[in-house]
Amino acid sequence: MIGHPRVLQEQLDPSQSEAIYTASLRILDAAGLAVSSREACDVFDGAGARIRSGRVMMPPDLVQRSLSLAPHRFSLEGRNPARTVELGGGNLLVSPGYGSPSVADARGRRRDATLSDFEHFATLAACSDCIDITGGLLVEPLDVPPPLRALETTRVLLERSDKPFLGSVAGAEGARDSLLLARLVFGDLDARPVMMGLVNVNSPLRLDDRMAAALLEYARAGQAVLLTPGILMGVTAPVTAAGALAQAVAELLACVVLVEATRPGAPVVVGTGGFGADLRTGGPGFGRPENALGTILGAQLARRLGLPFRCSGAVTGSRVPDCRSGSERMLTAMAAWTSGAHLCLQGAGTLDSINSMSFEQFAIDVEMWTSLRRLARRPEVDGESLAVDLVSSLPPDYLGSDHTVEHMAGELAVLSLSTPKPYDEWLAEGAPDVVTLASRQLAGGTGGAPPQPLDPACLREIRRCVEARRRDLS
Repeated sequence: MIGHPRVLQEQLDPSQSEAIYTASLRILDAAGLAVSSREACDVFDGAGARIRSGRVMMPPDLVQRSLSLAPHRFSLEGRNPARTVELGGGNLLVSPGYGSPSVADARGRRRDATLSDFEHFATLAACSDCIDITGGLLVEPLDVPPPLRALETTRVLLERSDKPFLGSVAGAEGARDSLLLARLVFGDLDARPVMMGLVNVNSPLRLDDRMAAALLEYARAGQAVLLTPGILMGVTAPVTAAGALAQAVAELLACVVLVEATRPGAPVVVGTGGFGADLRTGGPGFGRPENALGTILGAQLARRLGLPFRCSGAVTGSRVPDCRSGSERMLTAMAAWTSGAHLCLQGAGTLDSINSMSFEQFAIDVEMWTSLRRLARRPEVDGESLAVDLVSSLPPDYLGSDHTVEHMAGELAVLSLSTPKPYDEWLAEGAPDVVTLASRQLAGGTGGAPPQPLDPACLREIRRCVEARRRDLS
């Protein structure tokens, strides 16, 4: 986890933030949310919403009452208690890419993702100290039949990692499969969040059956619901930042009402995924400055709502791990940190507006977060760190001093992809760039501390459940 800076970046004054929040309440009261799920409509109806022709309108007092029920912060347990994290506090958590159907090689050439790729990314995430939440649908394993994917991916996340994770949102059945396996490992999940379900709103102002069903399953089980609207400025929302944010907040608040009406006090995280758009094509704007701006504005509004905030950081529209990818990733990652976001989803490995995942890019992103984590660590200022006596002794150099030897490990980040080799040695090795170095590093193994092994009895029961489903499908 990465500690927030002492002063958070904000782009709105308090009156502007309040105006956007008020606008979102007006949108919900006048236009509401289109909800096709009969079950979800019944929950809204029981909470006091107005339902007309498939649209759910929510008065401001219902929204405000729901906000008062949602926790400002909560813990998400890891299988290893040392991996338990808090969302909503003073730290930024990082989770890898989510939902890509393809894997890209070092030159950007794509192929369909497989379960083997999923296992490899899960292992990298589990062993990387910079990754706090293993992830969810790290890639879409297209070699696994859709009815089996929730069980297979959840199995891998539980076997390969001891960190918190994201469960399946492939409708009610996918959520139930993830909950089933989680209960085999954690036991009773009631009011004990160990995972999140990523529920996407179909902007503008529409919640489909599948997402509504997954939301209800996770909320009833007391698991965290991670809400994300599909905002694209000028495509699925107004082109103005204020208008797009007002619509985004309205969509988020509508789902907060549904979560809290289902189970008062259930944990919820709000956030933006994409935000900007490229109106030359009508496509997403991952990595664009508007993407970073959406993070900064969204984090500020989330503080107004009193809810944990998620963003998409370390994202790019580039199809290869190149200079463009690096600059866009650092722009969006810095926006996540400086704005006080609590969770950075899509935080490692994504390319091409999250349409593909790259192993090389994953390794590069881990190094980027290592650098940012060093930047975020506040320095000690005391007699030892000020080193007045050392400076006053006028040493011929500092490299061999006891003070340097004693403190260098804690003061200087170790960056494995930033080669310290002399120019002639680097040239003799073929002048490798950072992508080549990342490939070599991956070939040498995952590195990092391995996760705690899963209890053998749990492992057998998980595999029995998955095998039974395989037999049913065959």
